[in-house]
Amino acid sequence: MTLKLELINIDKTLQKSDIDMDTLIEKILGSIGSVDSELRDKLIYYTFGKLIMEDFLTVKQMQHIIDVCYKNLFFDIGQKASDTVFTRSFSALVIALIIEKDREKRFLSDDIILKIINGSIEYLNLETDIRGYVEEKGWAHSIAHGADLLSETIRHPLFNTKFSSKCLETIKHCLFKESTGDTPYVDDEEERLLFAVEALMEKGITSNEIESWVVELSNKLNELLENEGYSLNFFRKRSNVVNFLRGFYFRLLYKNSNLKLRENIVTALKHWHEKLYNLN
Repeated sequence: MTLKLELINIDKTLQKSDIDMDTLIEKILGSIGSVDSELRDKLIYYTFGKLIMEDFLTVKQMQHIIDVCYKNLFFDIGQKASDTVFTRSFSALVIALIIEKDREKRFLSDDIILKIINGSIEYLNLETDIRGYVEEKGWAHSIAHGADLLSETIRHPLFNTKFSSKCLETIKHCLFKESTGDTPYVDDEEERLLFAVEALMEKGITSNEIESWVVELSNKLNELLENEGYSLNFFRKRSNVVNFLRGFYFRLLYKNSNLKLRENIVTALKHWHEKLYNLN
């Protein structure tokens, strides 16, 4: 039986008492970066979600999955337009699932959690293949999946706000990354990064810190404009930052919260509108 067929029937398979879970885990870990989008997206990720969230796995098995996926996070890191991005990106999602489960049951050691907190930050900083959807191969979505992992680590009880400045710096770095194919983010990467910012705010990061950070985003974009003028690279990065700030503004508006922060965001958005459209 092929792995795909086995996973299509996973719900029935899990009802059997004689299932060899260790063998199943090794099979799906070995194919986590498959370029077959149905196998990777729909079957492997679904199976990991079911096994982890519905308590089919032992602590030892989840620790093993964490070990393998953590190594995968940095597999061939730095390559662009390579299929290895699927291994890194989907390993990030699986780690996020286990971190979410650990928030509920606390079975991972403090050292492992702290390693993953730091690793989630490092991964987003180092990833250079930032493609979203890849034709014929499906979702790579490394920045979105990395942001999901970062968000989960921030929500974990062991996350300390001393990491907050690193997280904000990393999110800013993601908005200014050199893109694969010289295009801005087009697959909601900014929205996924916003979840990490919201998680930081829920953890108690001060409004003043976020307000200063919004100013830093705008200042970095100003520096790029001064250095390159109205270059294609500037326009791409402006799109990333403006779309991020728009999303941030409306997220705050929906919650009717942080009026001063919303005003600061509006000021930044108005500044970049006028820079582009009021050139006379």
